[in-house]
Amino acid sequence: MGRSVRIRISARKSDLARLQAIQVGRALQNINSKIEIEYYFRESLGDKNLTEPLWKIPEKGVFTEDFLEDLLKGSTDMVVHSWKDLPTAERTKTMIACTLPRADQRDLLLIKKTSWGKAKIQLLSSSPRREYNLNSLLPDLIPWDVQELKFSSIRGNIQTRVRKLIEDSQSDGLILAKAALDRLLAVEGKEFEQTKNFLQQSLDLFHYMVLPLSANPCAAAQGALAIEIKSDREDLKKILASINCEKTFKEASIERTLLQKFGGGCHLALGMSTIITEDYQLTFVRGQNPEGAAVEKNEQRSTD
Repeated sequence: MGRSVRIRISARKSDLARLQAIQVGRALQNINSKIEIEYYFRESLGDKNLTEPLWKIPEKGVFTEDFLEDLLKGSTDMVVHSWKDLPTAERTKTMIACTLPRADQRDLLLIKKTSWGKAKIQLLSSSPRREYNLNSLLPDLIPWDVQELKFSSIRGNIQTRVRKLIEDSQSDGLILAKAALDRLLAVEGKEFEQTKNFLQQSLDLFHYMVLPLSANPCAAAQGALAIEIKSDREDLKKILASINCEKTFKEASIERTLLQKFGGGCHLALGMSTIITEDYQLTFVRGQNPEGAAVEKNEQRSTD
């Protein structure tokens, strides 16, 4: 019988971050029942500052940098991030060692049923990418004549955003990552039951639309998890290799490389999505570069 292995996993305190960490812990225990998981959850800078849009906060990696020191000093073994939240600049002392299969990378539009048919629509979104791309896209997709489309900033976890949409009489819709909502609606366990029930009941108040990647590419690595460890942890590299999804890792890496070429950061009004199949690799890029010029590129290449 092999000896048990204790692994400390850290993540943010939100329901979504915690369940993502638990997904990684369960994946590890599924391949080795001797692995014992200890979780450590806490707030990041991005969780504490909910007044500014993310792109206005000067610090990079507002959801991820607070955990870097924990890794470096050894108070945790790995951190589970939403990969899109990580800065694109490579770190020398830590690395992304693994990812799980990607969730749906598309954006989701929720529209209040009471706002159906309104000529003037106000949408909640904290993303310059979404605002830039959807300003021209949504009037053609929404099935009535929209004469005016406005965006206003929103921060907070998924349930906070949905609650604000419900309670704010001035707001008509919300755009969010479909992966986040999917994970919260599918989660099991009593600790997430209140959030899951709230979201399930809230959806009855909305019409919704899944937005196409070809016209609205996602944030780089949206829907993918990133498991970060110290670069010298050879023991963890071997363990994590057994649960790594190579397809997701490659897609996310391609998108983040593209983002880095444009300067990186959540302040960019630029989306990029890659889809890899057995036969081909599709990449969509759409938005604005740092100089303000429009960017639109669709590329298909064979994977042979």
